[in-house]
Amino acid sequence: MNKENILLILWIIFGFVFVIAVESILYFIIHLLYFGFAELGISYNVMTYVFPIITLIFYSLTALFLLNRIKTKSITKTSGIYLTEFPKRLLIISALVVFILTPLTNKLSGMYAESASENTLLEMGEYLRFYGWFNLGFAISQTLVLIAMVGFSLIKLKELNKN
Repeated sequence: MNKENILLILWIIFGFVFVIAVESILYFIIHLLYFGFAELGISYNVMTYVFPIITLIFYSLTALFLLNRIKTKSITKTSGIYLTEFPKRLLIISALVVFILTPLTNKLSGMYAESASENTLLEMGEYLRFYGWFNLGFAISQTLVLIAMVGFSLIKLKELNKN
């Protein structure tokens, strides 16, 4: 293998790890919002419809921020498809975020569910309906943002090919 192929593999790995790290951060923040809303006593019926919208807004704003950041940073030091400076430090930080934040979020969520089940008079069906919509919000947001980013990238590529 030559240097370009190794760099390409490293960039692909970096892309996967970075996207999962960003998703882990969003997952954590949205769970914190859920804990806060639940502690404030907001009805699960209300949260069932609010959280998919909040999730989509967070994912969309994050995608717009990252696209803007990529656009401003990509003006510097590029050579073809291979960027010359591989971000080793950012890869390590992203990997740490993935390995720490996702299990931490799941643990906190489980602990909150245990304590909340003792303190609330919530019917299981109401909670399961909320939980289903809560997770569906993540799936819909991920899918819509991915479609939008692919569409944006294809439009930009088409513009570049015209020039």
